[in-house]
Amino acid sequence: MEFPKIYCKSVPYRSGFVEVRPNIHSGHINIEIWNLHPDHEQQAADIADSGISDAAITGNTEIELNIAQAKELIRLLGRAIEAAERQ
Repeated sequence: MEFPKIYCKSVPYRSGFVEVRPNIHSGHINIEIWNLHPDHEQQAADIADSGISDAAITGNTEIELNIAQAKELIRLLGRAIEAAERQ
């Protein structure tokens, strides 16, 4: 099963990719964030794209959530979406 990355570019100085994958560690959800330098965001078609230079990547963070934590994240994201849509 393929899990496409989300390219986030609506706030230029906070652009990057979000990658979500199951079972890198059994029973866990891996979330990885790749931050892009604002000067390089236009070249980013995909984080795996060989056209993205090392200078374009300013940060990378990974976290592993167990299933209960992943479900709580989904719940909190839903609440945040509802609040943002009300504004």
